Amino acid sequence: MILLAARRSLLALLIAAPLAAQTRIASDFEIQQMERQVARSTDFLSQLSGHLNLGDLRAARNESALARGEYIKALEIAEKERLDARRASAMTRYATATSYAALADAKLGDGAHAFVLSEEALRYTSDSAKTWNLVASTMSVLRRPAKAVSAARNAVAMARRDVQQSPTTSNRLDLGIYEYSLASSLIDLNQTAEAEQLLLEVVTSLNSNEFSNVKRDVARTESFEIYSSARGEGAAYVSLLNRAQLRLARLYEDRGDIARARAQYESVLAARSDDPTALTALARLARTPAERERYYADAFDANPFSLPLIRDYQRYLGEQRAASGEQEFNTTGAKVRVALAQMQRGELVAATATIDALVLQFPDNDTLKQLRREIQQRRASAEIPAFLRSRAKSASPTAAELRALIALFRDDRLTAEQRAQLDAMTFISTAVFSGAPASPPASGQTIFESGSIDAVPFRFAEPIAFNGTFAPQTPLRLTYRILGATQQDGADALLLEPLRLEALR
Repeated sequence: MILLAARRSLLALLIAAPLAAQTRIASDFEIQQMERQVARSTDFLSQLSGHLNLGDLRAARNESALARGEYIKALEIAEKERLDARRASAMTRYATATSYAALADAKLGDGAHAFVLSEEALRYTSDSAKTWNLVASTMSVLRRPAKAVSAARNAVAMARRDVQQSPTTSNRLDLGIYEYSLASSLIDLNQTAEAEQLLLEVVTSLNSNEFSNVKRDVARTESFEIYSSARGEGAAYVSLLNRAQLRLARLYEDRGDIARARAQYESVLAARSDDPTALTALARLARTPAERERYYADAFDANPFSLPLIRDYQRYLGEQRAASGEQEFNTTGAKVRVALAQMQRGELVAATATIDALVLQFPDNDTLKQLRREIQQRRASAEIPAFLRSRAKSASPTAAELRALIALFRDDRLTAEQRAQLDAMTFISTAVFSGAPASPPASGQTIFESGSIDAVPFRFAEPIAFNGTFAPQTPLRLTYRILGATQQDGADALLLEPLRLEALR
């Protein structure tokens, strides 16, 4: 993640790998603003920053094809500016356009050409902090942190000299941006002590009275947008403070200083309540299960396509039993959480349906395609339960075996011989039944229709009256046959034929 700046005309915070990035997804507004900027503007910097921002915003949502399209447009704009500047013998302008072309090439994966262009830019403006920071940004995108640190140190040294000579708000903001860029590259080299000191200096400076005029303008205009290429001091200030606090908070978190980490994350949310990175972090650091669920819900609403968030949530689900029977969810983030819970419970058919519905809505999203591939791989690798391989007459199946059997039924992967064996087998499990149907049973009988075996849902073809008095939500010994797969309350379930119900001994 790298920030770079240009004075006055464009204060750019170019982030090589943006932080993962309500019914509205957090980045929707920024995308709309940048699309409007691109549509209405004609000048080089507005067009360039618009497409770079759109590329980074799409990348944060794991929409790689759309992101690549924006980076290609940015490269085309930079190359045209290079040609025009060369013809006009405007070499500083040429060097700036060349630096941006190098960055766009790096984002497109053309490392060799990005190196050549960066060297070309330095031939003309090696005395420019902006050029050195653009080189640092390009090196970071190319995962060359040592070269990025070297270039960023040059930018910081020049910016500090400028602040000493002329301590204007613009110069101080440039210095903060370059220090952030250096800190980010140092983190990539695991040199966290110096990085932490730099980030603390940046955050302290931005919160000081030195930026009081900028802060007043931000408050007056209610600015909150986070861009990788921010135009103007207010936008650059908001984006830099957000990024620096997030980086600093993560350093605190990684070394176990949870109180300071929480304070920084909460400060980020005080400025922008739907920041997905801060929400994800506070979910990790939550003090109670209810707090953790709330932060996760808000984080998914902010960016439902963040793979780091999804992996965090999957680890969280793996540490506890994923609740079934979710209520209706209307946000994209909530639907992704439903799919992840279905995957955790092994309800792979239901998870496929949930993800497929989202893919129809977001056809260019790589995260959804990745989750669908993972579901299909799990469905394809469902093993034949041991009781079918052993040709046993009866069995007490595990939850994993029952879920594998559901997948085999759904994918029609049971052979005729295996189906015949299953029809001949009886099973014994501990079952918990849901409430009885409304119709009252005869004296001395209890009616049940559905329940679960070790959290695997099941139901009967119709309500069954059992001899004896049994309470729902109580573990009971059920003897049964397995007829097939079905759905119960929207979840994958087994269709069973009950043979006997009795109290546990």
